[in-house]
Amino acid sequence: MNSKNLWIASLAGAVLTTLVSNLPLVGFVNCLLCAGFWGSAIGAVWLYRRLGSTLTVRQGVTVGALTGLCAGVLGFLLSFLGLAGMQGLMNSVGPFLPADATQGLASSLPNWGTIVFNLIGVVFNVLFGTLGGFIGGSIFKTAIPASQA
Repeated sequence: MNSKNLWIASLAGAVLTTLVSNLPLVGFVNCLLCAGFWGSAIGAVWLYRRLGSTLTVRQGVTVGALTGLCAGVLGFLLSFLGLAGMQGLMNSVGPFLPADATQGLASSLPNWGTIVFNLIGVVFNVLFGTLGGFIGGSIFKTAIPASQA
């Protein structure tokens, strides 16, 4: 596996996953079977293949899993800034709730609960990234020459 192309494709897919899942209007796409999570991994596998690397289904799964891991870590780090995870959810929903509903909401959830929620998000990213990598690897795999089969 070409490690340079692996990292380029995985990081590009991770950034795309993070954008699709956290931008308010674009996040609506994720309502369709979490399409942003596995779709970005498929895009990362396509980019890996497009960068000139040969591709097997196993390599596609690797690209997808690494994309999901990078997206999960990026989202976890952004959650401390209030841009993703539980904090991002609270910040985006807050303006639509009445004032009395949000008053005790922040204090009712312990810090460890927020961190656990965000870590579950990392696992969610890895699982859907791996699924997208499998789908992308199945679609974009390199044909094996007849002499090697």
